[in-house]
Parts: sequence; C-alpha cells; structure tokens
Amino acid sequence: MDAGHDALGFLTPERVRGHFDRAVAHWNAGAYFEAHEDWEVIWHEAEGARREWLQGLIQWAAAFVHVGRDNASGMVKLTRSAAVKAGGYGGDTAGIDFVAFWREIVPWLAHAERVANGHPMRADAPPIPAIRYLPGVVPCPLPPEPEASDDVDA
Repeated sequence: MDAGHDALGFLTPERVRGHFDRAVAHWNAGAYFEAHEDWEVIWHEAEGARREWLQGLIQWAAAFVHVGRDNASGMVKLTRSAAVKAGGYGGDTAGIDFVAFWREIVPWLAHAERVANGHPMRADAPPIPAIRYLPGVVPCPLPPEPEASDDVDA
C-alpha cells in the first residue's frame, strides 16, 4: 500500500483533494482527457449523489474530448448523460463554484441538441467554461504524473 491510501486501501482525503484539484487544473488547461482520468480515480470510491455528480463531471470532460476529435455523436451522447448526472447537484462540490459552472455549461445542452439535429458541431459552439473555485478556497492539486518513457533499459 502506498502513502496515498489508508489502512483499508482507500484514497486518503488528501489524495482525493489532490486528484480533484488536478482534474480542475487539467480542465482549465483544455486537457479534458486528463481531467476525466483524475476525476475517475476518486469516482471509484465515491458514493451516492456525489458519485453521480463526479460521473457527470467525467462525462462533461469526455464530451469535450469528443469535440476535439470531431465526434459529434459522442459529444451529444455524453452531454445529455452529463446533464442528467450532474444537473441539480447540491452537495459537496470540493470548493468549486458549481452554480457558475452550471450556468456556463447549460448552453452546451442546447448546442448538443442542435448538433443532434444536423447542425455542424463546431459552428456556433459556445465557449467551454473554466471551472472556478469559491472565494477563499485554495486548490491543492497533485503534481503532474511523470511522462511515460519509451526508453527500455534491459
């Protein structure tokens, strides 16, 4: 067991916080796949409404990966699902201003419906919102993961 897990093998609160905040940093840098990966680590151990909310964030991130890959059907499917999972959540948001984020992400719901009806995905796309923290919240992201190396030392 590594230092990031407790005696039962669960992530420590510090590691949960670190993964969450690193996901936010990835999101704000436009690295949606990486944000998805960090949120997924903590989603595995979450429960109830928080687990569903995290899954919504994961799906939003994946939707924007599909936008980058010009995969309209993937974006539409994940946008719809993310809205169901994350919409209306009122629990612990780990210090992010989820109300502001939701207000800024809602235009993507209408855009996804236009795309589902044949509108070009990149035409008139709303801006992807940044995720901001509530006043006084200081993020504590984990350091970046080391880059994978192609070196093979025998």
